[in-house]
Amino acid sequence: MINEAKQRLTDNKVFPKNVREELRAYNFTGISEETEEFLNLQNIFKCLVKKTDAEKFYSMFYSTVPIKSTSYFAGLSRNAATLLSTKLADHMLSYSKKQEHTNSSASSAKLTEKEMAGLQYIGGYVLNKLHHKHAQSKSSKLPESQQAMSILKAGREETVDASQKLVSCLSRGGLWGITKAAEKIFLQAEKYFRSSTCNGPILKINIEKIRSESCSDLEIIAAYNTLLANSELRIDKHVAKDVLQSILDLYIRVRSFSFAKDIVQRYKIQTKQLKDKALRKEISRASNSELERQP
Repeated sequence: MINEAKQRLTDNKVFPKNVREELRAYNFTGISEETEEFLNLQNIFKCLVKKTDAEKFYSMFYSTVPIKSTSYFAGLSRNAATLLSTKLADHMLSYSKKQEHTNSSASSAKLTEKEMAGLQYIGGYVLNKLHHKHAQSKSSKLPESQQAMSILKAGREETVDASQKLVSCLSRGGLWGITKAAEKIFLQAEKYFRSSTCNGPILKINIEKIRSESCSDLEIIAAYNTLLANSELRIDKHVAKDVLQSILDLYIRVRSFSFAKDIVQRYKIQTKQLKDKALRKEISRASNSELERQP
């Protein structure tokens, strides 16, 4: 959200050129989770997501963030930092409304037991596939690959119980069960996938849009942080980002394939039903004609 807010400001020629140039050159490296600034932003956003009260949100935000903007955006002048903080508020509000719309669209189509079993199966396939890819690559011994495999293994449930019925029924030792944190990642991604494909006819699935929305989802980020915390290795930031995008990208691609396959299957069934109906009409017509010719 911060980078998007920065981009909007630098593209808007209404603001002074020196401020826009300063923002364009600014590289936001993040806010440490242990700081007061991070906790304050987190509390404000949680309140916004819970109640979606714009007036209360702006009141909470402007009473704390802009007046200490240089603490949130270290390295910027006060003018640039204050401008960026105010634009961030607009983006946070816009994001919460979009999140609310996505959740309301997906909530009406909760996953059935069968669908949840399928999601768990695909989730295990995704983690296993990516892990195998890294393990078999020539760079498997490099730190980045080792870290990536450590993250993926953190999403694997070693003991598959009855809660993952499809995996437990089909597995002969090769299928991966998934942890609750990994399941949460795929469940939230599924919501964005369904929200994007609920209004037909669908001619093209925007994989990049679904992945982008999923990557910025707070519940996915929280669940993914659990995987990082359970990883056996210390994970570099760029590796963590790349692995999350790879997980979401492969999941969405597999779902897109199954979605297209379901459409083709439904079309075949409908075509067969129409042919059967036409054949019955033809037989009935021929039978009536034969009766009419009889003396």
